[in-house]
Amino acid sequence: MKRDILDDLHDTEILLVEDDVDLRNLIDRHLRRHAKALYSVGEGKKALKIFQEKSPHVIITDLDLPKMSGLEFIKEVRDINPRVAVVIITAFGTRENLIESYDLGACSILKKPIDLEELSIILLANTPKKITKTTVSLGNNLSYNPIEMTLYDGSKSVVLTKKENKILSLLLQYRGGVVSYDEFQSMIWGETPMTLDTLRMHINSIRKKSHQNIIRNLSGVGYKLTME
Repeated sequence: MKRDILDDLHDTEILLVEDDVDLRNLIDRHLRRHAKALYSVGEGKKALKIFQEKSPHVIITDLDLPKMSGLEFIKEVRDINPRVAVVIITAFGTRENLIESYDLGACSILKKPIDLEELSIILLANTPKKITKTTVSLGNNLSYNPIEMTLYDGSKSVVLTKKENKILSLLLQYRGGVVSYDEFQSMIWGETPMTLDTLRMHINSIRKKSHQNIIRNLSGVGYKLTME
């Protein structure tokens, strides 16, 4: 008998927040028998209560929700747990909303009508087992999990700001290569002007929190991660 890859969700608890009943039922039928638990709800305030009680591993949420918007819901979730994976599904997301969604740590944004296979792949990449396997060693007892966006000193997590996490994730993507100042500007600051002093301040903060000089400056060029 052919194995269903969605069976890998057997350890994953999912919170689905969608006010479109037909779409919510469609996703529910697709995932329920595979997930460890699936909590399905149609508005933000109820979703927040379920999240507080159940602490699911992954959230699938619309942005346009009654009583509490999707962005407000995600902000509340981030105050409780900054690491939980969030997948956004939306039909009318403005550019500003999409940027804010990524700033809040959404791991993916799917436009409606959604592709259930694409949603499945995203969920499989965010199972508890997969998240554990994505931790990358930085040497000297330091490691970083780009999905959780968490730096570890041994088994102890090191609290970084959102901007510091984005900087470290970008440096990690280059695997020891140099990230230029222009790339920091375009990929992290976007249209907001970035000064070299501001970038240096965030880099120094990461060094201080990690108690190691894991980021090296190449004067006039950019920064690179020193992975030993």
